[in-house]
Amino acid sequence: MAGFDYLYLAQFAVQAGSAIQQNQQANLAAAEQRIQANQQIAINNKLSYNAHLNLNQQQLLEMQKFKISKFELQKNIRREQAKNAAIKASFGGSFGQEGASYAATIQNINRHGLSALARKDFNFKTQVANFNIRQRNIQLETQSKNNKALTGLSTGGSLAGTGLSILGSGIQAGINNQKGTTKTQ
Repeated sequence: MAGFDYLYLAQFAVQAGSAIQQNQQANLAAAEQRIQANQQIAINNKLSYNAHLNLNQQQLLEMQKFKISKFELQKNIRREQAKNAAIKASFGGSFGQEGASYAATIQNINRHGLSALARKDFNFKTQVANFNIRQRNIQLETQSKNNKALTGLSTGGSLAGTGLSILGSGIQAGINNQKGTTKTQ
């Protein structure tokens, strides 16, 4: 029966080697998954960077629309007032006319000019808020894609699990060696 001891030892060695190889394969697969996830994250980050650049360019072009300044609006107000005064003067001025129609016209011009300035400021603030939201959405989308790339990554083989598998194989080989090759009838 001593000849069979070597067979049981060989069986144990093969099972131990198989457990070690499975552990190494699991570690290699996990490392490959991490490499692929990191490559995907790098791609996501590059796409995010390009999206931010594109959005910044759009924002720059969009903000050019709001380039008109308070000075420009006041200049337009003065132009309308001067035009109104010239029209009034061409009719002989305000001498002998009743009511405050000239003053009301000037106030109306001022009110429309200041209203335009308020609309410009409101539209500007709305556009800035819109672009800030779009920038944040790009960041959140990139974070989501990166999290998805990292989800389900394998941690590789378990050293403790491999050790227990080898130990179990050794115990089983020892039990089989003790039983021997006796035939039960």
